Amino acid sequence: MKKIYLTLIFLLALTVNMAAQEKRPLQWFISGGPSSVIALNGSSNTSLGGKISAGTWLNGYTGFRANVEVANIWMKNDFTAMSYGASIDWMINLLAMDTYHWTKGFFLNTFVGVGYNYYSLDKKYSDKYSKINTVDFNFSLQAIYKLNPKLSLFFEPGIKIGPKFYDIENKKDPYVSLMLTAGVTFNL
Repeated sequence: MKKIYLTLIFLLALTVNMAAQEKRPLQWFISGGPSSVIALNGSSNTSLGGKISAGTWLNGYTGFRANVEVANIWMKNDFTAMSYGASIDWMINLLAMDTYHWTKGFFLNTFVGVGYNYYSLDKKYSDKYSKINTVDFNFSLQAIYKLNPKLSLFFEPGIKIGPKFYDIENKKDPYVSLMLTAGVTFNL
């Protein structure tokens, strides 16, 4: 685990160093669109909601974004839940093309992040277990097509890993799900 932390610190320092060498202003953006999460480990949980993000490219090749999500979750036995979450992601441009140059219409980015989720389950599910807080980790790839210098369309599949918030006996076991978001990005 120590090696993972040292690697993350090294990558963060490399990001800051690369940003310091660039002489351009930060490129800020906002994005949003519908989002869905589908369980991959047999729990049959499915959600539909929305995701709004804001972030900055530090140097055209790497950056950070913050996300806010809200979703309705359908679970087994006709139970439902609401999910409210926030996360922060580290972004890397995989095609090594500078995101400042919009004339290159297609970009492929990867995101690695950590987030907080609050789940509010039906009271019928459990009186003692209706409000849950979790920490989740995510990884995603984002395909972007730039329409012009300000507007882009994106498609972002990913994986989210967190505890089984819905399982009272096994709540510490991992809950693995497939995420999918599609939407619009506006560069400020």
